[in-house]
Amino acid sequence: MSTSPIGNFVAAGGTSGAPQAQNSRYNGLGTSTFTRPDGTVVRYLNRRLIPPANQFATIRQYVVVDGDRIDTVASTQLGDPLLYWILCDANGVSDPDALTAEPGRVLIITLPAGIGTTGGSGA
Repeated sequence: MSTSPIGNFVAAGGTSGAPQAQNSRYNGLGTSTFTRPDGTVVRYLNRRLIPPANQFATIRQYVVVDGDRIDTVASTQLGDPLLYWILCDANGVSDPDALTAEPGRVLIITLPAGIGTTGGSGA
């Protein structure tokens, strides 16, 4: 039995755990399976692509100060420390620590992708 959160998620069939939480970036993604040559079935999370910039509605900007952490910025700016991934998506980074590594950096604070925008679909 795996002791990692993702390992536990996969072992549980991908139906419970943090990736299915409402505030998770993986919510609603689903899982797929791969069968190894030895017949072992491996379940994995489907790939999540970072949405394009036109999918985000900017709320405000935030200037990083010395000592900021991405979870505390997400908590103060979005009301939930686990929503740090919205900041990552909106600012085009995959490493959360990169957002607060440099004091003075201006972060774009947005709604989740597709909320408050037309998404560039023209419809």
